[in-house]
Amino acid sequence: MFRNEREFTDFVAKALTGAGYKLQGEVPVGARYRLDLLAAKDGVRKGIEVKFTSRGILDDLTKSRALLRLPEVDEMYVCGPKVFVSEDALALAKSLGVGLLAVSDTGDLTWPVQSKVLDPARLSLGGGYMGVVVPGGEAVYNATVFNNGQKTAVNVEVSMLPAGAFSAPRKSKARARRAALEGSDKWEVTLACKVKNDTRPGKHPLMLSVKADNAPREDSTAHYEVRVENG
Repeated sequence: MFRNEREFTDFVAKALTGAGYKLQGEVPVGARYRLDLLAAKDGVRKGIEVKFTSRGILDDLTKSRALLRLPEVDEMYVCGPKVFVSEDALALAKSLGVGLLAVSDTGDLTWPVQSKVLDPARLSLGGGYMGVVVPGGEAVYNATVFNNGQKTAVNVEVSMLPAGAFSAPRKSKARARRAALEGSDKWEVTLACKVKNDTRPGKHPLMLSVKADNAPREDSTAHYEVRVENG
């Protein structure tokens, strides 16, 4: 019935449109992927990879496990002709948490396996530091950023907020960025800012924060004790 995968994809797109989905095709997601279809309905975004062979369906199920972690999709499916949705494909989909969409020759859609819905990215900030500093020196913080969610956090930024006793020259290491942090992963980075020369001895707070495009900001405070050398 279909001469190639492109014709089958067009057929699937028509069937989804008829079922009330709003579609986008060839959608860039993440840093290096492109979805065949992105289907939205009732506020849920379903990423769909379309394959025309049994082997292609199995291969894309494995690939789609990584796509499911990206923030651009809420659910992830591999679509194929109903006749090629085998027991192996059903078992693999269930084990990976990726959904299956089967299309009949008449355009009927069935969803034999539902996609898993992952917890959103959720960042927290920890780390360690030497609590005693001197005027004119550096306040160093060895930060560890955790993604406690399942979705990948995108454009992660961790930073110091220099104020009061602290300052950050333009080329300081008070801020660091990372393109992505996968779910259940961590990122270790060292931050540093300057202790002002005229800072008085005593304890001074330094705020630190972490945020991402798809995760709320989290703040914490480190307390540094300023001591005068030989004093």
